[in-house]
Amino acid sequence: MEIGSLLDNRYRISEILGKGGMGAVYKGIDESLGVPIAVKENLFSDEEYARQFRREAIILANLRHPNLPRVTDHLVIENQGQYLVMDFIEGEDLRQRLDRLGIIPEEEAMLMGIAISDALAYLHTLNPPVLHRDIKPGNLKVSPSGEVYLVDFGLAKIVKGSGKTTLGAQGLTPGFSPPEQYGGARTDARSDIYSLGATIYVALTGSSPEDGLARMMGQSELTPIAARNPKVSKQFTKVVEKAIEVQPEDRFQRAEVFKQALIEANDTVTRKVAKGGITIAPPPLDASDLQTEPVSPSSSQVEASVQKLEAKKGVSKLQISIFAILVLAILTVGAFLFFPNLSERIFGGADGTSTEAVAQASITPWQPTEALETGPALTEPALIEATFTQEIIEEPTPTTAPTLGPTPTGGGGKIAFASDRTGIPQIWIMNVDGTGLDQVTDEVAGACQPDWSPDGNRLVFISPCSNDTDTYPGSSMFVINIDGSEFTPLASFPGGDYDPAWSPDGSKIAFTTLRDSRRPQIWVLDLETNTASSLSDSITNDFNPAWSPDGDSIVFVTTRIGPTQIWTMDASGRPWNLFSRSDSLINVYPAWSPDGEVILFTQSDPSGGLTWLSAAAWTGGGTNQAYDEFLVITDNSIRVRNPMREADYSPDGVWLTFVNNPEGINHDIYIMTSNGARMLQLTDDPANDFDPAWQPFNP
Repeated sequence: MEIGSLLDNRYRISEILGKGGMGAVYKGIDESLGVPIAVKENLFSDEEYARQFRREAIILANLRHPNLPRVTDHLVIENQGQYLVMDFIEGEDLRQRLDRLGIIPEEEAMLMGIAISDALAYLHTLNPPVLHRDIKPGNLKVSPSGEVYLVDFGLAKIVKGSGKTTLGAQGLTPGFSPPEQYGGARTDARSDIYSLGATIYVALTGSSPEDGLARMMGQSELTPIAARNPKVSKQFTKVVEKAIEVQPEDRFQRAEVFKQALIEANDTVTRKVAKGGITIAPPPLDASDLQTEPVSPSSSQVEASVQKLEAKKGVSKLQISIFAILVLAILTVGAFLFFPNLSERIFGGADGTSTEAVAQASITPWQPTEALETGPALTEPALIEATFTQEIIEEPTPTTAPTLGPTPTGGGGKIAFASDRTGIPQIWIMNVDGTGLDQVTDEVAGACQPDWSPDGNRLVFISPCSNDTDTYPGSSMFVINIDGSEFTPLASFPGGDYDPAWSPDGSKIAFTTLRDSRRPQIWVLDLETNTASSLSDSITNDFNPAWSPDGDSIVFVTTRIGPTQIWTMDASGRPWNLFSRSDSLINVYPAWSPDGEVILFTQSDPSGGLTWLSAAAWTGGGTNQAYDEFLVITDNSIRVRNPMREADYSPDGVWLTFVNNPEGINHDIYIMTSNGARMLQLTDDPANDFDPAWQPFNP
């Protein structure tokens, strides 16, 4: 909706608060009552999305709790859209608060947890019970006066009867969703307890806990709170870490029990809650709230400061007046103590003339040194190695990239990639010389892993995507035109779909999924029938599929006989043929050359360190597809200095695009010839750029 538009002849839209692939949220005013409101708009006309949207309205309209918002209207306007009108909660969400202030003090985190667990206890004991299923920092809002609200019930579930019949959409946020929410297991009150515990973990440490599904599968372990913030008390640490146990039976079984454990974790909090105080401290004063220049403020400035303090602190006018007088006195005395010549600056010298203007001081608010969600860090041995080789090897100076035009066998003109330069990964495209940078997606939960349609006009990608990683539990696939139009979600299933690879004829997309088991498996989506089928068996981890140029075969990575080896199969899923045999080396991200004669992949040592690119000839199937020797695209000295990975061929097969971070700091997109010559840097943003994909030639 446009700013200033009038919805249903009553609600005036004043501001866009946020927009994603499924909906938008606006701030407005109810012109009948003169109160601020929030309007949530459903951007999908699909019948299932409309039912889900109405379900959210029904859930919220019947809630009565001080820490929950209230829906006041539900509108379905023909030929226009579907809307929820609800209370507007002034303030910032926990994610914004963390970005602005850094980690949250222990007592504040406790009070947040107590308030929300009280709301959960209310929701879970309704008849029928309501599960939120999407608790995370972005869905906890803090008002200017310190109240905490749980918002966004778009994924809420109403439990009927024994719990076998439920209503609600399936949604996942890696790091905050419990393992049982990824698959077909039943979610219950303990699932919300897990998500709230993970949210408190972030508030205390500034980092998300390791993903629950990955921990359950033994792929990672939870970093103790003490390792990230040793100042947190042992009792509080014990309570939070119990809430995020991967097995539901090991967590708190009811939200009321979780709430009581939080209250009892700190004597000060226990006394405060007993007196009815569950609000947290309001946000600190902005730089504009106090005068910091060594001159007396004007009466209008004092009045403005008093008004701001009244709004933020909620104290009496007498207290405000005393505070203002004390501030003025301290500033005046301090000014003359620290600036001996201040009288000359203000009143002039002995001759009565002014000597210079007084510069206005400003307060620079402290910013957290670590982002809330960061990409994968370079391991310590790799960092040491990269730093050392920088000192002994002269870095090549990037030159201007060549102009790559159509050749008799192709030669696309753009490269798509993912970048977190806006704070969370989004899909971008650029020309092959690094110019013409254009952002394609603007997904609230992030987007990555782009792959081109054969005609070069569309991209398939996945979301959510919070950083560059190997697996994406909870993600789904989407298609979008390269100009950002015609955003289309593909058929998905709880668990997570990622690694999309478009078939050469454009009719199918191969992908990795967690939908059928806790192991990654390769499936194929038929775009004509919108049906998906499995190409994997259930006993191995299979991922990273890539089509042969003729569409008859798929190369992929599997753990069938070792850590990660490259195998091939035909488009029907059989037979499986071993392609790589490289002892314990890790082989990932295979890519087929446009002529179908070479398979390129990323290789590394399992002990750690950097990655390099390798390739080998493919002879067209059969049983003898194991190679002991590979063409290493870069020689050993270059390999140590430049950790290359995630390579993709240009349509003519002459060039490669890949990810490189020679300084060991951040990842950028490079190109070079397919034999390892003329390495050229395309991006140099401080953010991480990854997942490059070369556009097919479009005549």
